[in-house]
Amino acid sequence: MTLIPYTIQDRGFSLIETLVAVAVMMMAVAGPLSIASQGLLSAQFARDQVIAFHLAREATELIRNRRDMNVIGGVDWLDGMDVCMAPDVCRVDALSGTLDFIVCPAGGCDPLNIQRSEGVYAYSTGVNWDTSRFTRDISIVEYVADREIAVTVDVTWSTRVLQKTFTITEHFFNW
Repeated sequence: MTLIPYTIQDRGFSLIETLVAVAVMMMAVAGPLSIASQGLLSAQFARDQVIAFHLAREATELIRNRRDMNVIGGVDWLDGMDVCMAPDVCRVDALSGTLDFIVCPAGGCDPLNIQRSEGVYAYSTGVNWDTSRFTRDISIVEYVADREIAVTVDVTWSTRVLQKTFTITEHFFNW
């Protein structure tokens, strides 16, 4: 039996070559994972922003409804909404059935509750209601006495590290 001499070409990979190969593989995998992660965060932010938009829009529609009911009922067009006059903020619950506007404490309104099975946000409480991440503050400024108001609705929510706010302002007139 003849022994074949050991040469450099017969050796396996060195430790440095292996580490370089592993680093290249990690970079090849980390890029797509980072992009996917950012995509998920963007989708979550977009979902939250859509929810905030609808909550703000709901508040303006409730104010429009209350104004119309007041005018049709022959009472002052701002009746019941005067608690929302700036600098105060108030809240209104679509599920209450009465469209009562309730003044909030100086720190702002309480978070809305959510009924997850139905996807409904309100100030209702009970077994199926959980506290949501969304807070809605309504403020009214009278621009022209007995003629025009500006309603500002701020919907605020918290993500992991940031607090986001969606604001909508709409003008209403005494018709």
